[in-house]
Amino acid sequence: MKRKLVYNRWKLSSDDIKKHQNFDAILNGLKKDPYKNWKKITFWGTVGTTAVALFFLISHF
Repeated sequence: MKRKLVYNRWKLSSDDIKKHQNFDAILNGLKKDPYKNWKKITFWGTVGTTAVALFFLISHF
């Protein structure tokens, strides 16, 4: 398969570059609640099952 290479690319103006640089939107999209998983029942179910299994494993040996 032959690839097409563009040697003389068009030049972007500073306005075009600044128009697409929206770093605040990216950072706002990345902010999440770090304690979100603690509020879910599946998290506590997994922790409880692991604690019971660990208790039986330690007490059995």
